[in-house]
Amino acid sequence: MNASFRPDIEGLRAIAVLLVIAAHFDLPGFSGGFIGVDIFFVISGFLITSILLREQSTTGTIALGRFYARRLRRLLPALATMLVVTSLLTSYLLHESQYQEQGIATAMAVVWLSNIYFTFSDVDYFGDENTSNAMLHTWSLGVEEQFYLMWPLAILLVAGYCKGRNPHIAAVRFFTVITVISFCACMLFSVSNPQFSFYMMPTRAWQFSAGALVWLLSRDRRASSSIALALASSGLLLLLGALVIIEPDSVYPGALALLPTLATCLLLWAGSTGKQTIIGSFLALQPMQRLGRLSYGWYLWHWPVLIIGEQLAPIKGHLGHTLLALAVSLLAAILTYVLIENPIRYGSAARIKTKWQIVLAVFTMLLLNSQFLKWQTDTQRQLATANQAFAQALSDAPILYKQGCDSWYHNADLNPCVYGNEDAQKTAVLFGDSIGAQWFPALERALDPAQWRLIVLTKSSCPMVDEPYFYARIGREYTECAEWRAKAVTWLQQQSIDRLFIGSTASNAFSDEQWQEGTRRILEEFAHSAKAIYLLEANPTLKVSGPQCLMRHGADHEAACQNPAGPAQYTHVAELLKAVAETQPNTYWLPTSKLVCPDGQCQAMRDGTVVYRDAQHLTASFVANTAPYFLEQIQRYEKATQ
Repeated sequence: MNASFRPDIEGLRAIAVLLVIAAHFDLPGFSGGFIGVDIFFVISGFLITSILLREQSTTGTIALGRFYARRLRRLLPALATMLVVTSLLTSYLLHESQYQEQGIATAMAVVWLSNIYFTFSDVDYFGDENTSNAMLHTWSLGVEEQFYLMWPLAILLVAGYCKGRNPHIAAVRFFTVITVISFCACMLFSVSNPQFSFYMMPTRAWQFSAGALVWLLSRDRRASSSIALALASSGLLLLLGALVIIEPDSVYPGALALLPTLATCLLLWAGSTGKQTIIGSFLALQPMQRLGRLSYGWYLWHWPVLIIGEQLAPIKGHLGHTLLALAVSLLAAILTYVLIENPIRYGSAARIKTKWQIVLAVFTMLLLNSQFLKWQTDTQRQLATANQAFAQALSDAPILYKQGCDSWYHNADLNPCVYGNEDAQKTAVLFGDSIGAQWFPALERALDPAQWRLIVLTKSSCPMVDEPYFYARIGREYTECAEWRAKAVTWLQQQSIDRLFIGSTASNAFSDEQWQEGTRRILEEFAHSAKAIYLLEANPTLKVSGPQCLMRHGADHEAACQNPAGPAQYTHVAELLKAVAETQPNTYWLPTSKLVCPDGQCQAMRDGTVVYRDAQHLTASFVANTAPYFLEQIQRYEKATQ
């Protein structure tokens, strides 16, 4: 064994992978276990910096080719094996609709770019809608490999800069600057662009450089056993505190990421003192060492086993199935370690000339990348041929989204879109979130364009309730929503509105009082500027994505792709808001549940028309056909008030 081998670090790897797996399998008490990835980042910064700086100080340079070849030989074989096997399993076990999103993610993963793909595809790591992507966990591997690519170049830069200076001090200063700049960027983007902050290497670099600083500051320094124990105990307490405090809906990374990062730094420092502690002894236990050695493979396999397995049978919350999935993924990790990782890492492949190792690795990556992209293209073609109507329903949204009317959470800009005759004598307004916006095709068809102009002011995920709203997707209060809503109200108060339609989802976690009082405040803002206000009921939802269910079951969709109208919260919120509407002048409750789900049953497809484009939003085609219903309801209310 290498003389510099640190059993405590191997044990830390075991802790990291166990935390991640526990979080992904929804084990009670471990919802914040995704911080295990942060532990991996700090360990990598510590170890890679020590390897590179030792080489640089001994030889005066860094053999870049040899370093990159070692990293590729260490990581690529197991990754490629997992990607190929997972792709084959999804192809054979699942329907095309269930793995159509895997192709591009897999192609990006094999070239270590999946983190960038997820960033710019606006994929929320914690979002329920993304838990079917079997490659989502590869984002951290992209961050690691990008770190390996850049770090030796950074160290060579430091070495060139510090000629004639104290190299140790120069390195400490350099990595301190990286830590500060990257952490500030992390804090900034955690609020303004949470996906970028979570997935991208520049906003994670501070965790690697924190590990580097620990190595630089702790090397060749000894401490007493009591100091070592204090460091290790503090690290353990911080780690436990992080598990308690950090949740999937926390703003992360950001200030909270300091907890697991500092915890790992302290544990690494304690192990660097040369003094054994009870915590270090635990990390050095043989079971922890074995799990540490298998941590990379187990991390690779646990997520696709969970995702594919859940498509076949429930796993989360089911003890027997959970244990089986854990065992299968661990067995896959052991086989990969014994048959793939070690033979390639230490066998004859390690004796091939460095440049040919790199050429072979790059060729393998590009070959697999092209095949995975072809798989994606073929899947889309099959779906388009066999299920064209169902596939098109996935994107059957109102045209206003293509025209830039809705900027979602990215800013608070007001972008009113006007349809119909701009010089018309009558004005209608559609005001709401994406659930309100989905009714645009019905209103556009119901209102005579020669007599009406229709103004659309919508912001996705922004409830029409005047209350602070924590938006889990961005991990913080949705301040852009409140700012946009205030701007929209002010702008609309300056208009002469004949009909104002207000609609938003009923899924938000407001109290009954917040629902009623927040809605009442919105309605009162328009008491003098709108002649008639229609408060739209949030339609019931499906338990599955409508189009994907239809593609999966085809002719048998009637039994599989429907459920009773619900959830119960929607019915309860409807009762609350209807009561508010009845107390406001010129305000009318416009029910939609029976329209969407007649006889209390919601169906993905009815009378040859796909009803839902996902699990909650309706297709524009279905909504357009509801125009007569809207017109009938409007005329009934307005005749009654004449």
